[in-house]
Amino acid sequence: MKHEFYIGENALMEMQRIIEPLLIKHVFLVRGRSSYLQCGAANKLHKIWQQINCQVTEFNQFSTNPKEEELLIGLELFNKTKADCIIAVGGGSVLDMAKLIRYNAMLLTNRHIPLFAIPTTAGTGAEATHFAVLYKNGIKHSIEHEYIQPDYAIIYPPFTYANPPYLTACTGIDALAQSIEAFWNKNATTESKQYAIKAIHLLWKQLPLLIQSPSPQLRNEVAEGAYWAGRAINITKTTAPHAYSYAFTSDYGYPHGHAVALTLPFFIALNGNNELYKLLQIDSRNCVQDMIAYLKQLNLDCNLTHVNIDKILQKVNTQRLSNNPILITNKIVQQLRDYLTSTK
Repeated sequence: MKHEFYIGENALMEMQRIIEPLLIKHVFLVRGRSSYLQCGAANKLHKIWQQINCQVTEFNQFSTNPKEEELLIGLELFNKTKADCIIAVGGGSVLDMAKLIRYNAMLLTNRHIPLFAIPTTAGTGAEATHFAVLYKNGIKHSIEHEYIQPDYAIIYPPFTYANPPYLTACTGIDALAQSIEAFWNKNATTESKQYAIKAIHLLWKQLPLLIQSPSPQLRNEVAEGAYWAGRAINITKTTAPHAYSYAFTSDYGYPHGHAVALTLPFFIALNGNNELYKLLQIDSRNCVQDMIAYLKQLNLDCNLTHVNIDKILQKVNTQRLSNNPILITNKIVQQLRDYLTSTK
C-alpha cells in the first residue's frame, strides 16, 4: 500500500489536487463531534467540497475510545452511501475509526477506497500507522493490517492552533514518548531510527516552549514531529512506557499521553544510552529528575498517591512490553513500583 504525506499550510491544497483527478463525487467524512467546528476544519473543507462539487456523508456517532458496535454502525452507513473515498478529520480516535471502516469495507468489497487522514491534534501519529485501536466488550484490541494505514496523511498545522494547553501537552508528550521508544526499541531499523531522531529534534525543545508561549512556528514543528514519531512506531511499535500506560487510562481516566508520561522518567533511566541522553541534552546521572522537571514544564501532574500501583502493574500490556530493549524482571517491576509510589 502506498503512503503519501503533505505537511504545512499548503497541505489542504495538495489534498484537493489529489482528489480532483480521482473524480470523487461522494466523500464519507469521519469527524470529531466538536473539534471539527472548533479547529476551523468545517469552514475550510466546506469550500473544498463546493469546488470539487461532491456530496458529503458525515459520521461522528462514536466514543472517544471506539467500540465494535459503533464501528458496525459506521461501516453500514458507508456501505449504504457507496462513497468514493473516506476523509478523517480529528484526533487519534477519529482517525482510528476511519481506518477501521476503510479496512473492513475493503475486505468486504475487494475495491480500493482512498483514505485521507487529517489530524487536528499533534501527538497520536495515527495518520501514519497501519494499526488502530478498537474496544470489544470493554477490552482494548490493537488491529494491524496494511489496509489500515491511510493513503494520504494531510498535516495542516493550523487545525491544531486552538488546542488548549493540557491537550497540547498530553498529545505532545505521547509523540515524544513514541519517538523515544522507537529510538531504543528492539525492533528498531535504520529507517525507524532516522524518523525517531527527526521527531525528537522537532519535539523535545519545542513542547515546553509551546505550553508556555504558543506560536504558529512551534505548532507547525510539533505537528510535523508527531507525524515522524508515527512513522517511527509504524515500524517498531511502542515499549514499556506505553505498556504500563493503559491501566492508568482505563482505571483512573488519565488521557493517554499523560498516562504514558507517568513512567517515562523511570524507563529513560533504565533504557537510555549516551546517544539518547545527548539527543535530549540531559545528564545520565540525573536523568530521572531532569525528566520529572521536564514534565512539570508541561504542567503534567505526576502525583500518584491516589492510585493503586500494584493493580496498575498487574495490567501491563505484555505485547508492547516485549519490544522493550531490556527484559523487565521482577526486580525491575519492584523498582518501578518504588518509583511510582514515591512520585509527587
